Amino acid sequence: MSKQYLNFVQKSFKYLIFLLFVSNLDASRDIDITKYLSEIEIVSKYEDRKKGLMYRRSIPNNYGMLFVWPYEGQQCMWMKNTYVPLSVAYMDIRGKIIEIYDMVPFSKDSVCSTKAAKYALEVNSGWFEEKDINIGDSIEVKKLFSNDK
Repeated sequence: MSKQYLNFVQKSFKYLIFLLFVSNLDASRDIDITKYLSEIEIVSKYEDRKKGLMYRRSIPNNYGMLFVWPYEGQQCMWMKNTYVPLSVAYMDIRGKIIEIYDMVPFSKDSVCSTKAAKYALEVNSGWFEEKDINIGDSIEVKKLFSNDK
């Protein structure tokens, strides 16, 4: 065999190993949110989503409110009459976190998803960062519905 051919085979093998390694890298993870939040309130009715966390003076660190819309699309939230600084994660239909925002108490500015969202999870401000839960991670949403009976 020629030296040139052996060199080609060697480089090809290294490239193949590199591709296999890189294809297995995935920074996202599946999250069982019940391990982080012992109390999750699911709101799917229009009236409940509209009220959200308004008028509450505080929420526990282990509490979250999951908003469920009847369709996947651009969703918007605001902080009218909301005392507690919150963080919101918008999620797609599979529960993948597509955006996270910090929200300011009493703000009437809409905080909208820029991508299609089906769910949003509101928690105390900074909670996602504190728990190292990031965009790209997936929350096992269907598990929450099976527990909500």
